[in-house]
Amino acid sequence: MRTILADRKMPNTGGWQDRHDTAIHFPSALKERAMVNMLTGWAEYAQEHQRRYDSVVGDDGGLGPEWEAIGDALRGLLNGETGRLDCGTLDGFILDTMKENGVNTEEK
Repeated sequence: MRTILADRKMPNTGGWQDRHDTAIHFPSALKERAMVNMLTGWAEYAQEHQRRYDSVVGDDGGLGPEWEAIGDALRGLLNGETGRLDCGTLDGFILDTMKENGVNTEEK
């Protein structure tokens, strides 16, 4: 599974990477915990689908569109309260996870 941690190749200006990574490892009771749980559960679903069926979830005609819709909804939730989580990092995680699992993200 792709990591949700901050990209350490970018500058840690103002300590945003440290705050984000701390929120991933030790989410607060605010919306951080819920967001981290939703993101990891969604990504784990795709991983388990790959393991079980030896194909990416995006290629599944029944489950793929539903899994993609969850990813789209998670992206929408980034417009709300996310505490110390960096929304750009999370958005990249969602899009990268979609791509890795057979979803065309060119128009997203």
